[in-house]
Order: sequence, then C-alpha cells, then structure tokens
Amino acid sequence: VNFRNVKVYYIEEFPGILNSAVPAVKKAVRKAVKHFEEQYGIQASPINFPELKYGFDIWECKLLEYDFPGFTYLLKGNDESICMWKELFKNIFGYSDHTLPAIYFGMVDRREKDSFYHFCLDQFEELQRKFNEIFEEDAIVLVPTHPEPPPHYLMTIPMYPNIAYTCVFNILGCPSSQIPAGSSKGLPLGIQAVSAPLKDRLTLAAAVELDKVFGGWVTPCSIDV
Repeated sequence: VNFRNVKVYYIEEFPGILNSAVPAVKKAVRKAVKHFEEQYGIQASPINFPELKYGFDIWECKLLEYDFPGFTYLLKGNDESICMWKELFKNIFGYSDHTLPAIYFGMVDRREKDSFYHFCLDQFEELQRKFNEIFEEDAIVLVPTHPEPPPHYLMTIPMYPNIAYTCVFNILGCPSSQIPAGSSKGLPLGIQAVSAPLKDRLTLAAAVELDKVFGGWVTPCSIDV
C-alpha cells in the first residue's frame, strides 16, 4: 500500500467527559499521525463526529434491534429464576457463581425500545453516513483502542462504556487492526487503524507501518519461563 494515495484521518478521543482519553493515549495517536505526514508528505485530518458521544449506547441499541438475547439470559443457564439484585447481594459474600462485572452488565443491559433507543438508531444512521463519505476514497482513521491503559479489574465496571472505542466500529462493520503503541507506567497502550468494509488490507498495512514507529509489542516486564 502506498500511503501517499491514502487519506489519513484521526480521532484523539470521543466527545463527552466520560469518553475522554488520557494524555498518553492522545500522544500516541499524534505520534502515528506525525509519522504518516512526515514519511509520505500528506496532511492528516482530524475527525470530530458528535454522534460518537453515544458510541456505547448505539452499540447496545443495535444489538437490541437484532433481537439479541439479553445478557441475563446468557447468565441463566438452567436457572430460569435468576435475579441480578440477588446475585449482587450473593456476590458481596462470595456466594454468587457470577463475577461482579457480569452482574453489573446484566443489571444495566438495555432491553427497552424507548425514545432513547430510536434516538440512538438515528445517531447510528448519521454516523454511518459520515464514515461512508470519508471512506469513498481509500482512507484510514487512527483511533485509540481504549482511552486509557488497562484499568484495575473491578474498575472496568464504572468505565465499561469505554468499550465504545472498539464496539462502535464493530457495529458499523468496519475492519480494525490493533497496534501496540508503547506503554504508560508499565501498562500497554494501543491505537487502531479503521477503514471501510472489505478494506482490511489498508488497516493491516497501517499496522505494519506503525510497528516501525512504536516497535511492535514489547513485554512490560521480564519474563522468565
């Protein structure tokens, strides 16, 4: 792939206070952008789509549109009487068969096709239109894989909506290649290259290119096997 003929866009963070990225992640995106600009003499363009503020909600509502079974259904197994509040209480004392993050998601999993559901579907349509527009030509979008380094296990609960950075492209049907982008305080950072459906060759080529910049995956500590 000759990146002189590829449009490069980038997103440092999704809009909204709850979606904001830490400085180290935004710096990694800018470093990747700088490489393409200097190496190939192109001008990368920033993207600020306000619909991305609802990325997590869009993903949930699109799953509901497809009548995907609720998460509690997946947890039930042979127990048809499972109650998330009861499981939460049991978890406090170590008696639940389910993890706290799983119980939390079972409690907040969207099941109602209300006005907000239809609002999110409208946001999806607009977001899809905008991405289709920039992907009319060969193009990639550089985006954080996650807005922060990996959090502590239980801290994934309040930060769960941060999966919007990847799941929104999943629901849009866009290929994404994950790129190790160094570390912050011993924890790995990553960005992703996203492109149009069936344009995987562009995201893979971008990942190979950026491995030259970030050095590929590097162990955060010594490993003695």
